[in-house]
Amino acid sequence: MKGFNQQDDLGRTLSAGIHGTPELRPDEKRRYLGFFRERVIQAVTYDQIRTKEGLGVMLEALKDKRGIELVIHQDARGAAMPLIVQAKRQGLDFTIVSNPNFIGEVAVVLVAKDAVDVAQVWAERS
Repeated sequence: MKGFNQQDDLGRTLSAGIHGTPELRPDEKRRYLGFFRERVIQAVTYDQIRTKEGLGVMLEALKDKRGIELVIHQDARGAAMPLIVQAKRQGLDFTIVSNPNFIGEVAVVLVAKDAVDVAQVWAERS
């Protein structure tokens, strides 16, 4: 039995070397600009960030003390400039990201250090 476990470990190590380290919920992370949904305080889509209402939702979210980082997709940085200015004023970190593997329409997210209980973010509205 001991030999079987070692062989199983070797197989996992080889697989990780060939295919990379297995990732937990990769589609979820690609949808929310590299973060798990459970850490998202607020998110808006490309269409929403270009509206006064969508921008207002994100500006209001920046007041949330749980927020540690504002993440903006490169394609939305022009529309998100007011958010960047406000984040700088508040001393909040922000990051502009670009990854061809991102999926969906999420353009901007405010994330927390740990999981937060937000039932629905604005980007999930129909």
